[in-house]
Amino acid sequence: MDRSHLSKKSKRKPRTAGSNRQPGIVVSGGPVSAMGRFAPLLAFGFLLVLYVATLYPSVAGGDSGELAAAALTGGVPHPSGYPLFALLARFFAALPLGHTPIWRVNLLSAVSMAAAGGLLCAVVWSWTRNVAAGLMAAALFGTSPVVWSNATSTEVFGLNALCVAVTFYLWSRVEHKPSCNAVFALLFVSGLAMGNHHTYVFVGAPLVLRSLWVARRNLGAKGVGLALALGLLGLVPYLYLMAASRSTAAVSWGNETTFRGLMTHILRRDYGTFSMGRLGAEGAFVAEGTFLPTLGYLWGGALGRLLWLGPLLALFGVYRGIKIRETRIAAGVVFFVLCLYSLTFCSLSNLSLSRPLYLTVLGRFCIESDLLIALAAGFGLAILLQKLQPRSLWFRLSPAGAAVVFAIGVTAHAAQASGRHNTVFKDFVTTAFASLPPGAIVMTMGDEVSGSAMYFHEIERLRTDVIHLGGAYLESAWYTARQRRLHRDLKLPEGGYGEHGWHIKQLLESNPKRPLIVIGHLEDWDHSWEGGYKLVFFGLVSSLVRANEYPTYKDWVVMDKKAIGSYDVVPALRAPVESWENAVGQRVLGTEVGRAHLALVYGSEQDDPTEPTRSAQRLLEDVVAKTGGNEKLKIPAAPGLRSLDIGPAARKDLGITYELLSRIDLAYFPRVAIAYERFIDVAADNDPDLKTAREYLRQLRAPQSHAPL
Repeated sequence: MDRSHLSKKSKRKPRTAGSNRQPGIVVSGGPVSAMGRFAPLLAFGFLLVLYVATLYPSVAGGDSGELAAAALTGGVPHPSGYPLFALLARFFAALPLGHTPIWRVNLLSAVSMAAAGGLLCAVVWSWTRNVAAGLMAAALFGTSPVVWSNATSTEVFGLNALCVAVTFYLWSRVEHKPSCNAVFALLFVSGLAMGNHHTYVFVGAPLVLRSLWVARRNLGAKGVGLALALGLLGLVPYLYLMAASRSTAAVSWGNETTFRGLMTHILRRDYGTFSMGRLGAEGAFVAEGTFLPTLGYLWGGALGRLLWLGPLLALFGVYRGIKIRETRIAAGVVFFVLCLYSLTFCSLSNLSLSRPLYLTVLGRFCIESDLLIALAAGFGLAILLQKLQPRSLWFRLSPAGAAVVFAIGVTAHAAQASGRHNTVFKDFVTTAFASLPPGAIVMTMGDEVSGSAMYFHEIERLRTDVIHLGGAYLESAWYTARQRRLHRDLKLPEGGYGEHGWHIKQLLESNPKRPLIVIGHLEDWDHSWEGGYKLVFFGLVSSLVRANEYPTYKDWVVMDKKAIGSYDVVPALRAPVESWENAVGQRVLGTEVGRAHLALVYGSEQDDPTEPTRSAQRLLEDVVAKTGGNEKLKIPAAPGLRSLDIGPAARKDLGITYELLSRIDLAYFPRVAIAYERFIDVAADNDPDLKTAREYLRQLRAPQSHAPL
């Protein structure tokens, strides 16, 4: 046999761990510096200080209030129940820190997200031994506005990010040294993570499978079995939901006292198990899905969130990292997991992006993808820095570059993400509840206020004399059954509130001694109350009263002035247009339009309509000023506020107001046509007043028309 090829091979130098290795890219077993071990703690410390310094002092929007109220009363949060979060929230609420329970639960998010950033730094360093790369990854991730805003308020996504970061850290340990203990810890953490948020599975599952494969020889069949058992053990917190459902907590979702009920809640069957939400929920969810827009927001939006630097370094890091032996596995796994998470989530998402507020809802799901992009960006920076000599000035200054990125991220995103002075929801709920008559039933319509009201009413014991009902929950029979058990003197019809259930008039007539107050707007389909009742707007709320108990104009003015107090809607309107705060601000403006319309109704019932009409004018012009102003109407825009659409009803009422005032003062006459023109521009084709407005303008523009009609 010709063995010449073997002799040639034998002359080659044996390949060692350090051969063909570029400077700066080192596998496990390379030089370990004290700074490298200290860097993750440094990243954690800086992020924690940032988050605590900008922590919400009170409740935030969205699910924050409901999550805190359910956890702290011992109830069940909305699907999938989030038992790990609920248990940790109760622990943090018991800490002797801060001034309110919600601040302490907000702190849970801060600690979790900061720890995620620190572990992200540790993962990058474990593969690259580059301190600057690890710190840069943590800085990009930690100052992302969706990450930062969820780190300063009560939410489940900080804990989810921590679970993802821990999983990557343990997987990295397994890749470097296939330890059974690391695999066991990884499986147990994965089980716990699934007890917090289901999207973890798109990240955790591939890392678990990869780790089991890498450590298969050390584990053996028994080790694999033990690892899987530990994964199941991590799911034990879900059993807490069965006990919590049996409690008398006022805030508790569903009925999990049976295994079937528990699985319904865990699998989110009320929402649609494999979608973000069910169809028909105020048009927020669509049947055709939103794959491309959602993917564009996850990946395209990352350019702004991660300062452009992150995605560009991530692309470079994945491309070059796969070509370098020492980081090939890490870069390939990160790229695969990023694609799996993003593409799977986007294929399941059916959230419409037609409203700015929906971007805030979607933004929370960008946290996992931003973490993965920041991780890849760390690899990219390490590969770039490998060109520099370790003793060169630029190499030594590279950690300072990470600090600069951190400072830029803080400066760029502080206005959007900081919650330090944000008391929008506290101000709104406390003002609204202060105006409630004793013993009232108060219905909150809309997620932007229901959760906050739950928290203040149940945890901070605001107005315990009233009964609070979450409007969105009333359609569920389990909710009305729980409220009947909690309030023996409350008469709620059987079943749920809805078009095919009971109507609001039944609630009114079943509880004649309790005033019914609505915060928000009544459902469009429910006009049952119109027979015998009237709607009275005052302050930030509205009341359904019997027709014979309708207040006089003078009584209403006193009631309205007292109810609104010193409330200022401007901080809510100054918030980003996609925020929950801005949604509350627009709701307040809607209530102001309702108060103006009521003033016009009072004017139509009086011999002298001047005073009510002037009241309507002040309210409507205030709304116009706070939504951008109008030069033609000589209404200057309020400083610092953006333009918003006030809707056709406000424009129509403004036209009516000017028409009535023009009969007293001809100076208002030119404004009538301007207001009606704007109404015609935005009114729906089926608006019953559209034809009248057009006819008015036609006659106004006729050659013989020289005076108000």
